[in-house]
Amino acid sequence: MNSSISASEPALRPWRRVLRRYVVSALILWASIWILLLALDPYDSGHFALFRAHGVPRFGQRLRDASLARAPEVNAAIIGNSTIQLIDPARLGPARGLHAVSLAIPGTGPIEQLAVARWLLRHHPGTQLRALVFGIDATWCQSDGQLLLPNPFPFWLYGANRLDYAVNMMRLQSLDAAGRKVKLLLGLDKPFRADGYDDYDTDGAWNPAPLAIPIDDSVTNGAGANFAAMPLLARFLDDLSATTTVVLLFPPRYHTALPVPGSPAAQHYAACKAGFGAIAAARPRTTVIDFAHDGAIAERDENFRDPIHYRSPVAREVEDEIDAAFGETGQAARAP
Repeated sequence: MNSSISASEPALRPWRRVLRRYVVSALILWASIWILLLALDPYDSGHFALFRAHGVPRFGQRLRDASLARAPEVNAAIIGNSTIQLIDPARLGPARGLHAVSLAIPGTGPIEQLAVARWLLRHHPGTQLRALVFGIDATWCQSDGQLLLPNPFPFWLYGANRLDYAVNMMRLQSLDAAGRKVKLLLGLDKPFRADGYDDYDTDGAWNPAPLAIPIDDSVTNGAGANFAAMPLLARFLDDLSATTTVVLLFPPRYHTALPVPGSPAAQHYAACKAGFGAIAAARPRTTVIDFAHDGAIAERDENFRDPIHYRSPVAREVEDEIDAAFGETGQAARAP
């Protein structure tokens, strides 16, 4: 038996060499792809990039906003989810020298949006950031000290940890992003609009049917208080320059998506609004604009695509109110 084993060893040596070469080659290939991804910087994060930034392809907002938020000319931003997506940054304060960008990311809440806001602030510190708009929708009114994360979010892309970023770049999605970035560099693809505006209304036919769909608004129906998003926002605002104008916007909602007057949900929502009003009152140059109430906008079917997504004419009204707030110097509460 021993003689047969020793006789087989010479026959195994070539296979061992092949296996070692295969492993080494695979590791070299893996490392080369990893280094190439970091150097190409497909999401234009600025980490490890060797190529001059040329914007980003038309990724979804979760991936493209890391690039838009660090553009050097930006000095104002819109932060929120799809309930504020239709606000056009080009209409906000251009006469005042504001260069706004929309960083609205559908399906996000306070935790994700504040991560984007801190990324923005990291690249525009001090007085560079002149104005901010936060869309305070129902996700900001979650109570009992809890905040939900309903959808995956690339926190690694908006963080300061370069190692975490580098590790997370090794995924198939990054290979696809790199291919699209190469096309962009070669002029074979167009970059995303530089101010991030994504109009979901103008090019789509209006259909009132979604207005009849019941909306799950459980985040505003909790019995407790302890609104977890409020201290997070307050801490972020403390890090802003006192010269930065901030608008806390409660976006318009269809009348069926508003709490029934006098109900526990209505009391809960009123407490949420009061809490954010107190945050605004404690800081200079901070305004609350409340469109989330019953009235002419909320009652008209043609103003909405679904119970929480309004249409372009309403967005123009909201923009006018935001622009007016940008021109004010003191804190105020506005209910158009």
